[in-house]
Amino acid sequence: MRRMRLSITSSLALCMAAILSASAPAQETPTQEAPGQQAPVPESAPAAASGADSGTAGVAAKPAEDGWPCEQRLQPELSIGAMWSGPDPTAATDSWRQDTAVQTLVSQVGPRRLPQDEAIAAIHRFAAGYNKDKTEVMTKVFAGLFETLDQERGQIIRGIRHFNDRQRKLADRIQASTKALDNLDPNSTDQAVAEQRAALQQVVAWDSRIFDDRERLLPIICGVPVTIEQRLFALSRAIGGEIAPKN
Repeated sequence: MRRMRLSITSSLALCMAAILSASAPAQETPTQEAPGQQAPVPESAPAAASGADSGTAGVAAKPAEDGWPCEQRLQPELSIGAMWSGPDPTAATDSWRQDTAVQTLVSQVGPRRLPQDEAIAAIHRFAAGYNKDKTEVMTKVFAGLFETLDQERGQIIRGIRHFNDRQRKLADRIQASTKALDNLDPNSTDQAVAEQRAALQQVVAWDSRIFDDRERLLPIICGVPVTIEQRLFALSRAIGGEIAPKN
């Protein structure tokens, strides 16, 4: 049992890390089986029959059918206009990577591992080194941060959709296993039937625990796109403040 708990914990940690690291979701792989068991689950499963005596709590409702399971309203793309009131950054979008100083600053202050107040302070220190060309340079900084954080946010959103898809498939699997369990007579004296029921009960318990543990991670994961958006807005304000006319 201890080995099973450690395996579940490791699996969930990897799942969350894959999303929060903003890496593109990997190709779907089969859900891990209970140790030593193969789940006799059909590919397309009907809704679960009620009253299964698997000894586990009922599975939570399936993930959202539209592929977005979060309470936060989905905004697929960020708007430059909502973040920036300075000069048109279109030209800077193509040139910011060619400026080594700007590229270095973006790679320093963009990642969430750097506290936001430290990132803002770094932006102000960087801006202090410029005078006549400050507006042009700081517009490049905004363009670089917008592109970088918007891409990261998009990858996170795709990861959440992938997470939701995996949960839907796991819910279907649990329902199919539960139905298969219901179809086996609990009062049968046939040893083969008893063994099948025991195997299915283990599969349902294992998969249900993974499903529920993943669901507990969902509020944390769903908050990441909003955190990125708020960070970009705060950094954009700091950049804009450096090139705004001083009263």
